[in-house]
Amino acid sequence: MRKRILFTAFFILILSSFSLAKLGDMVFDGKAESRKKAGVAPAVFPHGKHEEFYKCADCHPKIFKDKRGANDVSMQKNMSGEFCGSLECHNSPKAFPLYECVKCHIEKKAGSK
Repeated sequence: MRKRILFTAFFILILSSFSLAKLGDMVFDGKAESRKKAGVAPAVFPHGKHEEFYKCADCHPKIFKDKRGANDVSMQKNMSGEFCGSLECHNSPKAFPLYECVKCHIEKKAGSK
């Protein structure tokens, strides 16, 4: 009986740790032709940093769908007030403005993670 209780407690602990795990940086490296024209690196979205200040429901699903690849994010859409450019995000006093390109389009050095 004691083993069963310990196993159950361990199982619950493991499951709860998955829900507390933060997502790492997300790199938006699509739209290569567009980025090349603009002369910028892929955009890096620090998901963990955003989790420090916001709840999942602040962005999902009203701004971003919860499925990988389901959001066709582009600078044109951001500048039109969608995604990162929404009134809740970088088109508000809460965060730096979209035109500060290097804050998202970060060139990673070779060998860095």
